[in-house]
Amino acid sequence: MGSVLALGLFVLAGAVGGCVRGTGRLWADTATPTGTLSLLEEQWAYDGEPVMFELEVDVPADYVVFGAEGRETLVEIAKAMGRYQWTHTFIAAEEPQVYEVYAVPYLIRLRRDYIYDRADDTWYFYQTGSDKPDVKSAKLVTMNVTCYRRDVHVRFKGRGGAPEEVALALVTETRQRSTIPPCPDPTVEKPDGYVLTGPYAGDTYDVRYTPTFQEVSRAGKTRVEILVKHADGTLERIESVLDTP
Repeated sequence: MGSVLALGLFVLAGAVGGCVRGTGRLWADTATPTGTLSLLEEQWAYDGEPVMFELEVDVPADYVVFGAEGRETLVEIAKAMGRYQWTHTFIAAEEPQVYEVYAVPYLIRLRRDYIYDRADDTWYFYQTGSDKPDVKSAKLVTMNVTCYRRDVHVRFKGRGGAPEEVALALVTETRQRSTIPPCPDPTVEKPDGYVLTGPYAGDTYDVRYTPTFQEVSRAGKTRVEILVKHADGTLERIESVLDTP
């Protein structure tokens, strides 16, 4: 028992003295189709997808600061011994965008250097002149997350006129199947369902749809399946693949 206490005091003394002795590992759950945690330093997140991050540390910590997109969040309670979790949702721009996510554990020396503003739902760094700065108990670790989205755009040639029926489905690598209904009002800015337009030159028609994060693979490929019942009574099956890394 004495040796364990001495070790703890040694770690604390080293941190307060300015020497960060601990190490941390930053995990995230968006690099695998099943959502298991991964240590990959470059990961992808789909538009609107909540991503679970976990910092694993081998030293004592009073709290962990996670940061992304210019905002910081403080986590005080570990999910398990030395493992602190935080969830963040990324929103995609027109083009894929890379965000740096970081995490670092701290020890409080006098008063915690972060305060929570309920009105803003934001953590702020706040340190008074009489306070002793909190110290890192392990080095800051980082990960890059690319936020993106994909669009379904499939063109087919009509047979005898406008198709009688079109069915769209998306299938993930874990075999989750999502049947997408037609949009009741294709003129809205963000259609709720797929949009069928045409005819265009050569009696062609377009199927367009922007999947949600629940409908695509968390990693890998997403299969697009379209079944068309043509005006002449024939059926056509069209398949394509979305790259959803």
